[in-house]
This record gives sequence, structure tokens and C-alpha cells, in this order.
Amino acid sequence: MIGLGAAIGSLLRFELTLKIKKHFKENWPLATFLINLSGAFLLGLMFGSHLQVNYFLFWGTGVVGGFTTFSTLNSELIGLFNNKHLYVGINYMLFSYLGGFGLLITGYFLGKLI
Repeated sequence: MIGLGAAIGSLLRFELTLKIKKHFKENWPLATFLINLSGAFLLGLMFGSHLQVNYFLFWGTGVVGGFTTFSTLNSELIGLFNNKHLYVGINYMLFSYLGGFGLLITGYFLGKLI
């Protein structure tokens, strides 16, 4: 079930990335940024709402785990720094890590209210 969820999540990420990159052609890696932030929020929400283990494994570990992409985040950061986009790279890194943590916590507390 985790593998099926991961396949679904990665297909969602692929489709969303194509749609975002088609409409936004900037230096900022918007697709990965939005995907990872929404994934952090969803994981917090699921964890805070105390899903049963099997549901969490499918939705959290599988779907959201396949949807988010830590490796692409870091590859894009390295690319930004290598291409001398230091300011964009630092902002992307700070907003991704701090924003992801903030949305994880927000989702967690919102999940506890549900």
C-alpha cells in the first residue's frame, strides 16, 4: 500500500510540476517549493489528527512521501548556487526549510482540532 501511495504521489508531483513550469518560467523553483510546502502541511495535519496507522502509511508515507521531493529541492539549490543566483538560492533555502517547518506545525495543531 505504501508503494501504491508513493506511485500516486509521484504522478501527482509530475503532473503538477509540468503545469506550474508551463505557466511560470522564473528563476525561483516554484513547483518544488509549492509541492514541498503543501506536503509538509498535509503531513502535519495527518499526524495531528491521529490517523490510524494503515491510513497514515498509505496517505502520509506513501502519497505525501511520493509527492514531496527533498532531493529535487537540494538539486535545485545546488543549481542556483552554481549559476551564481546566490540571493535566490538563499531565499529558496530559507523559505523552504522554515516555511516547511512552520506549515508542518500549523497542520499538526489544526489536525489536533479536527
